[in-house]
Amino acid sequence: MNESYKEIESIVFPSEEKTIAVKSNAEYGAGGAHDYEIQVCKGSNPNTKITEYIQSTQRFKFMQKNEDGSIIPGLQSEQVAFMLIDRTKKINARFPSPKNEKMIEGLQMFLDACREQVQDGIYRDLMGELKQ
Repeated sequence: MNESYKEIESIVFPSEEKTIAVKSNAEYGAGGAHDYEIQVCKGSNPNTKITEYIQSTQRFKFMQKNEDGSIIPGLQSEQVAFMLIDRTKKINARFPSPKNEKMIEGLQMFLDACREQVQDGIYRDLMGELKQ
């Protein structure tokens, strides 16, 4: 992982490796919730059944509004959720499973909460503001 990124504690089961890092210096605000580096997965080893990773990473950059009002373009959380829903639906079409349906329901719940939060921000005239 890049030196300017700090590993987060989350571990993807069944691996024991920390494969996600966040850029957490002060310039990134919100405790570093905008810029991630994720180690690339090469799948599960058929002998050990453990997920393996390669020494390559992908950067995941979210949209960021700074204290001075400037904006750094990036992804929205909702876009990532919609992508995961699409991916899971396509996998489910090939390998149907109630677990896939459960994943889709959970992601849809996340999207519903995002919509509620945005609607509340619009209602309270806070959209585009760094206010609670």
